[in-house]
Amino acid sequence: MAAAKKINAALRDPTAPGYNVARDPTLVRNRIFVGNLPSCTREELESICHPYGKVIGSLVQTHFGFVQFESEEVADKCAAALNKSIFKSNALTVRNASVKAWPSQSGKKGLQNTIAGIGVGANTVGPTVNTVQCVPAPSEVVPINDCEIIVVNRENTKYAEFVEERLTQAGMLVDVLYPNEDVMLGKVLANISARGCLYAVLVTPQHQKLNSITVNILYGVPAEHRNMPVEDAITLIATDFRLKKHRDNAMPKNAPPPPPQPPQKIIQHQYRHPEPMQQLLNLLADNRALRSFEYETLIKYLQERHVKQLAVEHGEAKLQEIDPEIELQKKILSIMNKPSVTDINYELMYPTFEAAREDTRLIQLLEDPRVFAALESIYDSDLTDTIAKYL
Repeated sequence: MAAAKKINAALRDPTAPGYNVARDPTLVRNRIFVGNLPSCTREELESICHPYGKVIGSLVQTHFGFVQFESEEVADKCAAALNKSIFKSNALTVRNASVKAWPSQSGKKGLQNTIAGIGVGANTVGPTVNTVQCVPAPSEVVPINDCEIIVVNRENTKYAEFVEERLTQAGMLVDVLYPNEDVMLGKVLANISARGCLYAVLVTPQHQKLNSITVNILYGVPAEHRNMPVEDAITLIATDFRLKKHRDNAMPKNAPPPPPQPPQKIIQHQYRHPEPMQQLLNLLADNRALRSFEYETLIKYLQERHVKQLAVEHGEAKLQEIDPEIELQKKILSIMNKPSVTDINYELMYPTFEAAREDTRLIQLLEDPRVFAALESIYDSDLTDTIAKYL
C-alpha cells in the first residue's frame, strides 16, 4: 500500500524523479492513446501530432504510446484526425486516453492495475514494481466504411472534410485518412480495398486548386476516374452506391453465388504490374520526374505489355503486321536495293560530236568567242580542245 502511494505521488509530482507528464493521471483528458504503433522514437510519434497543437510530452511503449497536449480540446482534435491514419504502414488506433477500452472478464484484473489508462513502465519510481501491460481493446465489430478519403497534404483537410460531408449526406459511412509520405498510394488503396471499402477518394493540393478529386471504385472490376470535377465525382459515387445497395437488397439472402464470368479479353484488371513498375507509374501519376534509365525501363515494359495485349485482342497475325523492327528492316533494304546514280542511263540530245556538228545553230553559237570563253571558264581544257577540234 505504501509503495502504491509512493508511485501515485511520483506520477503527480512534476519535481519527483522520473516524472513524465504523459503519465500524470490528473492530465489524462489532455492525452491521446495511440494503438497499433510501429517501432518508432518519441520524436517520430510527436511529429505526426504537431499539426494539431503543441505537444508537451510523449511516451512510447511496445505497440502503443501516449502524447500529451495542453488541452482536452486539442487532444480530441488530434485523436479524431489521426484515428485510422497510416503511420509506417500501420493503421493507427487513436482515442482520448481518458476513454478506457473495457476488457473481457479475464482482463479485469489487469485493468485494476492500470493507473489512469497507462501501464506502469520499468522506469517508474520504485524498484519492486513490475511492468503492467496496457489493457487491450475489446473485440468488437468495427463498421466498414463505404468510402475513405486519402489526404496527401494536411493543408487540404478542410477540402477533404467538405467532400466527406457531401458523401455523408448521401447516406455513406466516410472516413478521412492521412497516409505517411513513405507509403505508396497503391499500397494504401490495397489496404482500403482489403477492409471491404467500396470507394476511395484521393485529395491533393492540385485537386483543391482545380476543384476536383480522383475517384477509385474498389469493388468488382476496379476503376479509376482521375481529376473529376468535385460535383460530378460526388454524383457518380452517390449514384453508384445507391444502385449497388439496390442490387444487394434485391438479391435473395439464400441465393446461390453468381456463376463465374468468362475470362475477359482485356486483361488490364486481371494482371498486376510488378512492384518496381507500379512505383514508376505512381510517380508519373503524381507528376514526379523520372531519371532517363527509369523512362527507358518503363517504356520497354509498356511496349511488352502492348504486344501481349495485341496478341489477346487480335491474335498473333496482328503482331506480324505491325512489328516496327520488321517494318524498319524492310525500309532499309528498300533503300539499299535502289540502283546507284552511275547505273542510271540518261537520253542525250547529241549522243556523238558528229551529231552535234549537224546542228548548224549550235555550231554558230559555239563559234561566238564570248560563248567559247565562257565554256573555257567552266569546263576543263580537254573538253574545250575537243570542241575547238570539231569546229
